[in-house]
Amino acid sequence: MDDAATDPDARTDAHPCVWCGKPAAAAGKRGTRPKYCGQTCRQRAYEARRERRRTAAALGLIADTDPAERAERAAAALADAARVLLEIACTRPGLPQPVALSAAESTGILEALLRVTSGRPTAVPLRADGPP
Repeated sequence: MDDAATDPDARTDAHPCVWCGKPAAAAGKRGTRPKYCGQTCRQRAYEARRERRRTAAALGLIADTDPAERAERAAAALADAARVLLEIACTRPGLPQPVALSAAESTGILEALLRVTSGRPTAVPLRADGPP
C-alpha cells in the first residue's frame, strides 16, 4: 500500500512555492522537498536571481574576479586606509606622534588586520617601545 493515508513515510504537508506561493506538494516519500510548484516558477526565480546578480555587478556591489585579485585589492585598500589614518594622526595636536615602522612591521600589522576583518581574530603584534 503506497497510499499516503497509510504510509508513515509519505509526505502529506504541502508547503508554498517560494516564487508564487501556491502549494508545492512533494511527489515522493523522501528526499529534498521541492521549492517550486513547477518548472515555470523555477525558471522565473532563476531569471530573477540572474538579473539581481547582473545589477549588483553593474553597480559594483560584487566583483567578477578571482579571489586572489580581490584579496590583493582589499590589501591595497587597507594599506591606503592605514596611510590616511596615520596622516590624520600626525596632524592632530595632542596625539602621540607615531613611530616609523619597518616594512616587515607594517606588513605584519596589515596581515593581522586582514585576518581580523576576515573573521579570524588574531593578536596584533606590538613593538617593545609601545604601540605603533
